[in-house]
Amino acid sequence: MSEKLRLYNIIMVLSFFALWVSIQIPEHLEFAIGYFLILTIGVGHGANDLKIYFNFRKLSLKKTILFITIYTLIVLIGFALFFFVPEVILTVFLLISGYHFGQEHFEKYKFNTSWLTHVFLLSYGFSIILTLLVIHHQKSLLIINDLLNLQISYTALLYPLIASAVLLAISSIKVMQTLSWKTIGRELFYLVIIYVLFQTASLLWGFAIYFILWHSVPSIYSQIIFLEGTVTNFSIKKYLLNSLLYWIAALIFLSLLYYFLKDYTSLFLSTIIAFLGGITFPHVIVMNQLHKK
Repeated sequence: MSEKLRLYNIIMVLSFFALWVSIQIPEHLEFAIGYFLILTIGVGHGANDLKIYFNFRKLSLKKTILFITIYTLIVLIGFALFFFVPEVILTVFLLISGYHFGQEHFEKYKFNTSWLTHVFLLSYGFSIILTLLVIHHQKSLLIINDLLNLQISYTALLYPLIASAVLLAISSIKVMQTLSWKTIGRELFYLVIIYVLFQTASLLWGFAIYFILWHSVPSIYSQIIFLEGTVTNFSIKKYLLNSLLYWIAALIFLSLLYYFLKDYTSLFLSTIIAFLGGITFPHVIVMNQLHKK
């Protein structure tokens, strides 16, 4: 627990450093770095999904190939469906991502599994996503409406945020009752820090800070603990080497995507979101298995 606390102290420091960096660099460079981080570290934190899954059970070659095939198909289907039913897939993507954010953040407390815990985890992560979108509603609505070819209003973001926040408050009374007041206060302080970050940073930079520092880094930490038993310089290097090909592939994908779609902003963003959605679905399934252990 103390190690995780130290990790979050570092995350807070890095978050404010990231805000300082955004002030020092031009907007186009901030966008480039933001996309780069999301598609490398952000995407890369799922690079060891297969290794994690196979650590749970010993499978025959036939079952291993079957699992890899199914995993790949889920990614491709999730990616493709975004272009056919974008409003449905985007909603599902945000809900699943919200649950995953909450699950990863609170895994250190080992809450008892119940339907109320699932509601709590979902409402926590979903509230964070919606808070970012509401704070930057002018920009986010332009992007969403452009992607979906719809005319969604500000209230379409605000009302779900209010509902999610209410569910979070109600469910937290029961789910967090085993935690000390000091721990609860620390979690509330984290939310204040995240709100300040979202309020200060741009839409993309705010998402990048949260997705990389507050989600991906703790997730990588948990994965290293699971795979290697401890976090050391050696285990970190081993994790990075195992993820290297995945990250290189992500970089190549980003470079090709930007080269061919740099003049088509809407299609570029649609492809990025579809790609993130496609890899998120199977990743959440694998990480759910990890957190049950």
